[in-house]
Amino acid sequence: MKCDPENEKVMVEATRMAQAETQSAQDRTRIEQAETQIEQEKTRAAQAATQTKQTNTRSIEQALRTSELSYRRLFEAAQDGILILDVDTGRITDVNPFMVNLLGYSHGEMVGKTVGELSPFHDIVCNQAMLEQLQKDGYVRYEDLPLKTKDRRHIAVEFVSNIYQAGDKKVIQCNIRDITKRKQAEATSNLLRAIVESSDDAIYAEDLNNIITSWNQGAERIFGYAASEVIGTSILRLIPAAGQDEEQQILEKIKVGEKVAHIDTLRQTKGGRWIDVSITASAIKDASGKIVGVSKAARDISERKRAATALLESKRFLQSTLNALSSHIAILDENGTIIEVNAAWDCFARENQFLGNHGRGENYLQVCHSSAGHFCEESPAVFNGITAVMTGQQDEFHLEYPCHSPLERRWFIVRATRFGGDGSVRVVVAHENITERKLAEEQLLWKTTQLEAQLESSIDGILFVDNHGKQVLQNRRMVEIWKIPPQIVTAKDEAAQLVFVTNQTKNPKAFIERVTYLYAHPEEVGHEEIEMTDGTILDRHSSPICDGGGKHYGRIWSFRDITERRKLENAFLQAQKMESIGQLAGGIAHDFNNILAATVGSLHLAKLDAAEHPAILESLENISDATQRATDLVRQILTFSRQTNPERTAVKLSEVVMEAVKLLRSSVPATIRIQIELAEVPTVLANATAIHQVMMNLGTNAWHAMRDQIGLLKIEMRTLEVDEDFVKTHPDLRPGRYVQLSVSDTGCGMDRATLEHIFEPFFTTKGVGEGTGLGLAVVHGIMKSHDGGISVYSQPGEGTTFHLYFPVIETEVVAEKIEATPIPRGQGEHILFVDDEIVLAELGKKMLERLGYVVTTQTNPLEAVTAVRGQPGEFDLVITDLTMPGMDGAKLGAQLLLLEPHLPIILATGYSGVLTTEKAQALGFREILSKPSTARTLGETVHRVLRQTAPPKHECTKPGQPHL
Repeated sequence: MKCDPENEKVMVEATRMAQAETQSAQDRTRIEQAETQIEQEKTRAAQAATQTKQTNTRSIEQALRTSELSYRRLFEAAQDGILILDVDTGRITDVNPFMVNLLGYSHGEMVGKTVGELSPFHDIVCNQAMLEQLQKDGYVRYEDLPLKTKDRRHIAVEFVSNIYQAGDKKVIQCNIRDITKRKQAEATSNLLRAIVESSDDAIYAEDLNNIITSWNQGAERIFGYAASEVIGTSILRLIPAAGQDEEQQILEKIKVGEKVAHIDTLRQTKGGRWIDVSITASAIKDASGKIVGVSKAARDISERKRAATALLESKRFLQSTLNALSSHIAILDENGTIIEVNAAWDCFARENQFLGNHGRGENYLQVCHSSAGHFCEESPAVFNGITAVMTGQQDEFHLEYPCHSPLERRWFIVRATRFGGDGSVRVVVAHENITERKLAEEQLLWKTTQLEAQLESSIDGILFVDNHGKQVLQNRRMVEIWKIPPQIVTAKDEAAQLVFVTNQTKNPKAFIERVTYLYAHPEEVGHEEIEMTDGTILDRHSSPICDGGGKHYGRIWSFRDITERRKLENAFLQAQKMESIGQLAGGIAHDFNNILAATVGSLHLAKLDAAEHPAILESLENISDATQRATDLVRQILTFSRQTNPERTAVKLSEVVMEAVKLLRSSVPATIRIQIELAEVPTVLANATAIHQVMMNLGTNAWHAMRDQIGLLKIEMRTLEVDEDFVKTHPDLRPGRYVQLSVSDTGCGMDRATLEHIFEPFFTTKGVGEGTGLGLAVVHGIMKSHDGGISVYSQPGEGTTFHLYFPVIETEVVAEKIEATPIPRGQGEHILFVDDEIVLAELGKKMLERLGYVVTTQTNPLEAVTAVRGQPGEFDLVITDLTMPGMDGAKLGAQLLLLEPHLPIILATGYSGVLTTEKAQALGFREILSKPSTARTLGETVHRVLRQTAPPKHECTKPGQPHL
């Protein structure tokens, strides 16, 4: 334990005080003994004088001399100052040596003078009352009289003056005792007593038997016993049994003159509580220096012990805390020297061979200064920062810096903080390895940059919000889709943006209710389509943003413009519907074709038979006209369903359009003006008749829409470059050059509901008897068959515009010269005619026989196979219907070609489905014959096929017979 100077001083002074009191008591005893001897001598002198009177004078004188000699010896040896004065004159008659030494005046300087003439006694003789009292009472005493010696020293004396009879006269004797040292001892004693009593420490004294002899107030406070309770009792009552040997050891050390200082031990209070005390003991000696007791000071160190324990615990906790931190921490003194480090610093220093003793005792500022440009480029900045903190120029310092090793990239952050308080300057320096954080930040930056790039390149508008609906991030596409004003985007005003967005929706109430619901239910996923006031359709997705533990951080909204997709889907659905209707119409047309085929063929034979009967022939012509109209209607149906592919050639589209316009002018009312704007365009591959029909149908629809008003029918044509973006909204087209033919009117226009059905067959807005509803359906079918496309724009009251797209070909148009020729006739070629309809089979036989052919009919395909197999090489040509029960014409042809690979076969059909001329020829058929067919069509087709160059028939079938 550290020495307490104040406590030790108190103990020394207390001991000195006790010794001074003992010396003073001894001095008083000696003075009293001297006074007693003087009185005894005086008595003996008086007795001697009386005896002298009774004896002779010589004996008296001898006794007197003896008495005076004894008195003189005492007078001279007295340790008090003595003045003898004449009672009558008041002058000094004698002075003893002690007085001479005390006052500093010589014997001669004092004898013969009054006391008042001596300056030390001036104040006394001036007091007349004192003289009167002396004469009256014969005795005066001053306990504490201040005097000033010749050399001006101030002393305190005890002054006693009395009058007594000396022989035949009276004298005044003044005894002066120097009490200066006693006064000083008393003052010191009083001071020490006050110090002892005011001390917070317990100060008490014991004799050599452990009996308490003094007990201060501090002892009363600490131990709880009053002085009256313990003085005279053993100190062992306060000492635990286990500590009484220790007390005895203290006493033994005191007895042999050893000093005992600051022994920490236990003592028991009056209440039975054990307290920690620190005891210092010193010896009490009498005037002779003999040890007669022990003076002790006991200080209650319970709080100090608890504080020390707490401090130790705090240090351990602090060290444990520092060691638990991953940062490398060092504590520097005011000079920058490392005085403590944590475990992480130790480990780093050891692994990197940095600072000899892991840094302790090294001057860190010098290390920073010397390592500039070697260990770390930022060392000068670290040096300056720590110095600024250490000198109080700034409260703290921190800096991130790279500290790469040959094996890895590393980053650290250094922080320096100064200790608070008034103690010595201390600075905590902490280096934290932030490599993982920096690498994570790099990765996060990369991911963030990647995410932002993905967001900005997304075709969707994306918005991130937190749990409170506050905007966190939105991409550029979000702004574009909703057309959000720049001032709202810049201000990030969520409320204004929500209002602006909501007002663009067709149903704002439903929109805001759905948004509110999803915010109120953060775990739900939302998916809806939003229709805008401008017709735009948005596909909206909304999902919660959660981590792996299910904690919600906000919500993501994505908006995709699906307007064009919806149009394409509707177009696809429309195409599917049209295809379905086309298939139905094709099936109906097939059956109707069979009926018409029989009618047309029979009518042709009837007209031949009635050539000499004009009345009958006229009726047959009327029937023929009706039949032709029915045939045209079936062709329209087949064109719509794309069951017929008209032959296309390279044509100048403008010439075909102008021919159609001529016919339109004659049928369009005068109130309707026709405006033609035809630019020079490339050649297209088209069927002129089909295009003529398209123009007539569109023109007729246009003037019907304007017939009750003055209107304009406008026809335009131009070249158009179709790119990928255009194809997205016109899926029937492919990138490339097209001729765009536009037909527009200023009529009543159509609403969206009507536009969705205009290409459906039999759909019409005209009255009964005004149209069949096939016009636009046929136009649609013709454009499909021309590998082109058609689109329409119309608004109620604003008219309608049709755009037709024809693919361009780089081919020169050569005009064909067509001359009327008779129907080609046969030369007895044998034809096998196969049709499951008996009427059609017989009709075909009659028509072909009149054209000079030999015809065998079959209504069963299997029997036809048998006939060819049974008569190899017999048939020069086979005509077979496509649709037959049991085996269709395609399979029949395949079977026949297996028997005779070079046998010419014509496939007749009124509904070919997906079987085009190219596909039919790939299967081995020479041509497709459309039903119903006229005698000319039938005759020209048969003649053309028979005259085609073909390999010769197998010679083994008819030996010696020439080939046709």
